[in-house]
Amino acid sequence: MLASELLEAAPDAMVVFSEAGEIVLVNMLAQKLFGYRRDELVGRNLTCIIPQGLAEHLPVDAAGCECCIEVNGRRQDGSVFPLELMLGPLPGPDGMLVIASMRNISVRRLAELQLAQMEGRYSGLLEAAPDAMVVVNHSGGIVLVNMQAEKQFGYRRGELLGQKVTSIIPHGFAERLIADELRSVEEALAQHIGTGIELTGRRQDGSEFPLELMLSPVDSGEEVLVTAAIRDISVRKQAEELLLQKMRELNRSNEELGQFAYVASHDLQEPLRMVASYTTLLSRRYKGRLDADADDFIAFAVDGASRMQRLIQDLLAYSRVGSTGKALSETCSETALARTLDILRGGIEDSGAIVTHEPLPMVLADETQLVQLFQNLVGNAIKYHRGGAPRVHISASREGGSRQGGSRWLFSVRDNGLGIDAQYFERIFGMFQRLHKREEFDGTGIGLAICKKIVERHGGMISVESQPGQGSTFSFTLAGVGRPATIANGRQAIASGRH
Repeated sequence: MLASELLEAAPDAMVVFSEAGEIVLVNMLAQKLFGYRRDELVGRNLTCIIPQGLAEHLPVDAAGCECCIEVNGRRQDGSVFPLELMLGPLPGPDGMLVIASMRNISVRRLAELQLAQMEGRYSGLLEAAPDAMVVVNHSGGIVLVNMQAEKQFGYRRGELLGQKVTSIIPHGFAERLIADELRSVEEALAQHIGTGIELTGRRQDGSEFPLELMLSPVDSGEEVLVTAAIRDISVRKQAEELLLQKMRELNRSNEELGQFAYVASHDLQEPLRMVASYTTLLSRRYKGRLDADADDFIAFAVDGASRMQRLIQDLLAYSRVGSTGKALSETCSETALARTLDILRGGIEDSGAIVTHEPLPMVLADETQLVQLFQNLVGNAIKYHRGGAPRVHISASREGGSRQGGSRWLFSVRDNGLGIDAQYFERIFGMFQRLHKREEFDGTGIGLAICKKIVERHGGMISVESQPGQGSTFSFTLAGVGRPATIANGRQAIASGRH
């Protein structure tokens, strides 16, 4: 009775037979597997269900050795199917018996056949691929690999086939293939097809490395398989980390340099102010009372101190662009231009300049710095001019695309001044870059560098178009937040030196 209960508890079909092949016992799963009732099997020879291939494996060693064999089974209806059975000795009161644990392997055989067909169809393509290639089924089992995959992960091909993909890619890959009650395998896979996925791979020796893989589906006829093209990106990751490190060092250096420029410029102002004050006092009190050389020397000292003051002030302004700028907010560029023209009113009247503008938009900006930007560009247009009245025109037009809540605007400041040769277009935006002698035009060579820094802080770009003798047009971009302001006259002279 105990033997019968043990047979029924087994997960496989179980058949007990004598060394002569007579069936002694069967369980319920054996009845279902072969289509017989129990009483139809007991007492019959084993050849009724296993016609061939078993006799040469009998008798089983009574010492306890077991053997696993694959044969064909035959059902009561005559149909044949592949069968895997495990044989073992079973001592009994009437002599040695044999117990056979039997399992239908039809599904496995079909999968092996499909795999062989796939290998014949795809092996050439996989081996020719420059990357490691791994083919995985929807349950995460590896069914095909190429030579590059063996090299990359340190396994032999036979050690990978049949293993779960988590043995070489522990996290992130298998999860992308799992279907659930809300989505199919195809739907789960569709989210990742054609996109590079960065994960971590694990070699046989346990070492890990960064990899990038691209997924693509393969229709095997029975199920959707997934091909993963895998690339070791260790070198790329090292380069990215080195680049980030250099960027951090550069940012730190720039911050330190900016802080140094600010502190140096700020602290130098007081002693320089004293030098300028006393040299000016000397010039006033003793001019003409000493010899001509002394007057020249004092004039040189006064001029040098004045130029040094302007240089330090410009350096301080440059360093403050990034360190003391206000948060960007909605700003009316017409209002900023109006403030600029009030500041430049003396220079406009002295030169007889005519400054006009078109309707200008609302932009995302630091208004103080926008005024500073206009002041430098319009001031330069008035300064670098010879013959006739300087004419400056400011306009803005929409630029394609959308960013930071509105379309970008392209501002243009056009003048009729001296113009600039094309070879100097990049140079003029650098620090201390001058195209004219100091005797011709006063200045420190920092104004356009400040303009560039302001525009870049606002996320824009600045450039110039010009020809010698035909004026210049400086253009820069700012993020917009709305429509242009409306004024009565679309092209209006807002400042003029003529009376």
